[in-house]
Amino acid sequence: MKVKRKLFGTDGIRGIANRYPLTPEMVQKIGLAYGTYLNAKFPERKHTVVVGKDPRLSSDMIKSAFIGGLTATGVDVVDVGVVPTPAISFFVDKGDFSGGVMISASHNPYEYNGLKFFNQEGEKFSEAEEGGLELVIFNKYELPRANPDEIGRVFDGYNLIEMYKKHLESAGRYLAGLKIGIDCANGATFQIAPDVFNALGAKVFTFNAEPDGKNINDGCGALHPEFIAQKVRELHLHMGFAYDGDGDRCIAVDEEGNVIDGDKLIAILAAHFSDKSKEVVATVMSNLGLEKFLKGLGMNLHRTPVGDRFVAEKMKEVGAVVGGEQSGHIIVREFGKTGDGILTSVLIASIVKSLKKPMSEIFKGIETFPQKLENVRVKEKPPLESLENLQRTKEEVERELSGRGRLVIRYSGTEPLLRVMVEAESEELIDRVIRKILQAVREDEIVEE
Repeated sequence: MKVKRKLFGTDGIRGIANRYPLTPEMVQKIGLAYGTYLNAKFPERKHTVVVGKDPRLSSDMIKSAFIGGLTATGVDVVDVGVVPTPAISFFVDKGDFSGGVMISASHNPYEYNGLKFFNQEGEKFSEAEEGGLELVIFNKYELPRANPDEIGRVFDGYNLIEMYKKHLESAGRYLAGLKIGIDCANGATFQIAPDVFNALGAKVFTFNAEPDGKNINDGCGALHPEFIAQKVRELHLHMGFAYDGDGDRCIAVDEEGNVIDGDKLIAILAAHFSDKSKEVVATVMSNLGLEKFLKGLGMNLHRTPVGDRFVAEKMKEVGAVVGGEQSGHIIVREFGKTGDGILTSVLIASIVKSLKKPMSEIFKGIETFPQKLENVRVKEKPPLESLENLQRTKEEVERELSGRGRLVIRYSGTEPLLRVMVEAESEELIDRVIRKILQAVREDEIVEE
């Protein structure tokens, strides 16, 4: 049985800044708890944690509170400033760190923020690790502080950023002759992404790279690929890439302005690395077209719950090199342990360059089944299996979709929403199935009318 988390959601701790749990007092307590957790779990070593942030308005406040709590337990901190989330994973994996924390709310608007935790292997905290940290946060005793002569120190980690840039550059090839547009979402990639593509010789057109603390993800980036699509068409570029606020997502655009989602990126990357592994991992939300494409290559698709952490865990289990989400979280274990938007774009641009074909031609062989996602606001989140009308209708619908489509029903990990995703051979069938499911949910009386 899964234990309900008090703080952790699908991807770390997240909420509105200056509201619980992201008040300075609570964040400091989380820092204290994290330091206590590390000291208890690995008592034999002196701990150092790498901390980064995205450029949203509240990140400085949250970072200061968190570091204050962490250093009070005797843990040292290397502060790397504004970096993409995957940079934290990279630093921990390659350096002598006990863990890493990213201050970010990813693709959310600026008023949100959060904390993402990485263990000493550079992997996102597992559910067990999240549970262990929550036990410390909510224990009834006062958390221990370090003696005055053992208080942790804060070191500037800016020099590590060059190492991360070189890592990204080493994954690609020389891109001279390509005109590439990048939309940095006024987020954490705004300095690193242009530098990497310039170093690889591309002619770079950079957009939304002037963060002011409030404009992160605002009408731009991976959630709004129509922006970069328009720029690619206007400027006659070879391709475009859009990242989200913390840089762990990438959505691509071909030279005609067609948007290429995470499923198609996974398909091409899996084909490219097929000599290294025949196993590919995606979530339950990924399109049947991806499964069909991979099957044609003699490759196997493994599905997980939504969340790139679950994708990463499954990839490790089955030995997959490529995995990810339709939303653009792409993991290539050859180069990293978490989704990395800049890495994904460098690899895709390099594949286009090496194949010497227009990007649209490379991706046109991947069929996409019609898919629709409906979000319903709910009053509560009882276990889905306890909803009689929903379960009965779900069984009927799945018989109807057998061999013709898929149905996925799940609660949002961060909002009071029930998500209903239907994928089928026709829009008419999709709409009919969604109507049936929504009617059943209303009859179970959990919908907020």
